[in-house]
Amino acid sequence: MIDIKFLVNNPERFIYEMQIRGRDPQIVELARTSYLELSQLNSELESLRQQKNEFNEHVLTLNQVEKTSAIEAMKQISEQIDALEDKQRQKRAELEALIAKIPNLTWAGVPIGQSDADNLVTNTWGQKPEFSFTPKPYYELPVYKRCVDQEAGAKVMGSRGYYIKGDLARLRKVLFDWAEEKILSYGFEYFYVPLMLNEKTMTDIGNLPDFDGQLYEISINENTNYYLVPSSEQSLMAYFAGTHLGTLDKPILVMANTTCFRKESGSYGKDQQGILRVHQFEKIEIDAICKPEDNDQVFALFGQINETIYNELGLHFRSVEVCSGDMPSKHYRQVDYEVWFPGEGKFREVSSNGSASDYQNRGLKITYTNNQGQKAYPWSLNCTGLTFRVGLAILEQFQLADGSVRLPKVIAERFGKEILS
Repeated sequence: MIDIKFLVNNPERFIYEMQIRGRDPQIVELARTSYLELSQLNSELESLRQQKNEFNEHVLTLNQVEKTSAIEAMKQISEQIDALEDKQRQKRAELEALIAKIPNLTWAGVPIGQSDADNLVTNTWGQKPEFSFTPKPYYELPVYKRCVDQEAGAKVMGSRGYYIKGDLARLRKVLFDWAEEKILSYGFEYFYVPLMLNEKTMTDIGNLPDFDGQLYEISINENTNYYLVPSSEQSLMAYFAGTHLGTLDKPILVMANTTCFRKESGSYGKDQQGILRVHQFEKIEIDAICKPEDNDQVFALFGQINETIYNELGLHFRSVEVCSGDMPSKHYRQVDYEVWFPGEGKFREVSSNGSASDYQNRGLKITYTNNQGQKAYPWSLNCTGLTFRVGLAILEQFQLADGSVRLPKVIAERFGKEILS
């Protein structure tokens, strides 16, 4: 969440932020007014409570007649306190709802734009594959047709359900195992995490209301809403909720490999063929918590990890600086990695490397002791380590004229064979 006191003193900065992200700037003034009204209520309550405390000490010195009169007057003050406390609760809930709609402040170098069409290509790697034949989309290759059963998946799950079996199921495992070892070599701690989180956690971390409509809600009892995780990022960051991390002398690096769930709302008609856009998928997530001054170093490390993985696989890919209107609310800066899909003739996003500055940690109440000896909020970063979209890109980029696929050397060595037919 944002620092509401900073917003009150700098509303123009947040108004600008709402504008460049395509959000309603009036929310800023509503939040500012709500905060000031809540502050006034707090002051009034504090004054009335002080009067009540003073009365409790003074009443002991009164005679019976004076005491009866004073108690009657104090009943009126108690009723005022009760009424103001009700207003305080309502105003606090109103303010929290408004704050949740205000995104993080962005990095000065973020491109200004409204959609992924405004993202800025910053670098390209690898040789673009050339073919003596017309390359096919991955879902038209024989190995895909043999190993992926979307019809069976639709029967048991519905839209975008699927089974993967045989060589492609093994390819997924080998690819993920290889990437895990690669990432762990950078000093990450491996986690197994909850795949279902409560509403408060999802709100504190910034997924609600920003991703409301994309999340699967689970009803377990009538008192609490639970959500299946869209990424293990939420579970990893929530692990540190309410924790003071001391001087945080070096960044905390964590990772997890989990199943993730997304509704893909608004994607009707998109990527209906194949399994590029699905409701259930596996993802390696890498996250960090660090001092603000270490942010750039960790951001570069996450980029290096992505680039190393794709380069060692021999893929043709690029990086893009994500524009203001295409970033989620939590992000201060985001760089996406996109891999070339020759069958479609375009790049597709496979990874997002994002810094959330102190936005998530403020909501989760994660703190550290800064260089001035003061309690402060550290910064957090999150990045996709790998999804099977990379495996699909391998199928397309390494396809042969007969429809078979030659695996990248680092994967073929672990898989036990070079060609998938």
